Amino acid sequence: MEGYVYAQVIVEGTTDEPVVTALMHAAGWVKGEFAFTRANGKGVIDRDIKKYWEASRSIPYVIFRDLDRDEGGCPVAVRLMLSTKTPRESPDLLIRIVDQCIESWILADRQGVAEFCDRSMASVKPPASHHKPYLLSLMKEAKLKDAVDGKGHELDFGPAYATHLERLMTDHWSIERAAAESDSLRRALKRLTDLHNRLGGGAQ
Repeated sequence: MEGYVYAQVIVEGTTDEPVVTALMHAAGWVKGEFAFTRANGKGVIDRDIKKYWEASRSIPYVIFRDLDRDEGGCPVAVRLMLSTKTPRESPDLLIRIVDQCIESWILADRQGVAEFCDRSMASVKPPASHHKPYLLSLMKEAKLKDAVDGKGHELDFGPAYATHLERLMTDHWSIERAAAESDSLRRALKRLTDLHNRLGGGAQ
């Protein structure tokens, strides 16, 4: 069907979905053109990468994997490690390495995060690493109900985290501001836009 585009999107977990949804929409993908599968961790993504490669011969697959500190914190090395698990490159298997984690893409829009947490933009100072605990600390200080769970001295996602995050991404976060600060986000936006256009989305 002319103009029809569809992709299976693999993410590490539920909390990635609001962020990736905002990115997909910014790249021109609309509801119904893509669907999520949660891998439950990057280890599963690494293990099943050949399976995704084989499935991409039928429909395009888009994979989002956090870099964290893997392979010395080098996205090129992580991509090479994944490529050794597949027979060859595939134009319909798009792997995006998130530098460093999905929370770093959220925090790249300091203005949006500041507005959402009702604080000054100057007070939002994302660290060079450990973005998840920093974002959770901002949400805790903002007293967002059930957004954060405390486990000893560590913070974790609360039962309402995904609901609050979706509101942040929909009402406050700007892809333009975030992409201006994050190279990996900017590259992901371009590759997703190119894939959408190649599949016919640009004609809609």
